[in-house]
Amino acid sequence: MKGFQWKLAGHESPAAGKTLLMGCNGPVLNFYNYVMVLDKSSLLMWHQRWTNNVPTEDVRLFVIHPNRLASLPDDLDSLYRTMNEHQTPFTIGGAPTAEVRLPTGDCTGDVSAEFPEQTRSLEELLILCRCSGIPRTPECGSETALLVARPRESSYRLYPQDWFNFGGLDYGYQWITRVARNPLTGQVHGEGIRIAPFILDNSLRRLRK
Repeated sequence: MKGFQWKLAGHESPAAGKTLLMGCNGPVLNFYNYVMVLDKSSLLMWHQRWTNNVPTEDVRLFVIHPNRLASLPDDLDSLYRTMNEHQTPFTIGGAPTAEVRLPTGDCTGDVSAEFPEQTRSLEELLILCRCSGIPRTPECGSETALLVARPRESSYRLYPQDWFNFGGLDYGYQWITRVARNPLTGQVHGEGIRIAPFILDNSLRRLRK
């Protein structure tokens, strides 16, 4: 985004795991936030808090205009410590322009949602999340899902990642980190930590053979 650049806050505690958007003003982002540029003046950011609650936490999407934010305090280390203490996903000098919460307890079909006006230009948004609608059994070691949001259609759907959840993996050591749709083939590709790159089949629940 013009006039701004990303910078790691630092590698040592309390700054570790945080990223600064540097400009005249800028948000502080903690781990487990995803960010994309919406247009020349706004960002879309999302996350899902990791808890043991049932149902699982909502995925929260925020529209942010960096140029409208106030400067953060000079004592960033104190701010970082407060974020760590309260497990705050991010801090900005002001309020988001818009927000929407997407519940993650139902993976049986399409769910209606009113997306912010600024996101209506997006045909699709792919989001990794946890879904408590996935039945936990001895064979199912994870509740990972792919949330396919369609802001233009005011709907989204959760697709359990059966290949991963029933894969017998070490779920504290291996996980999916990102996905994207190939504009040429229409297939969804993904990568993760200590797992091989993958391509989903048309069900969006299993791997392509």
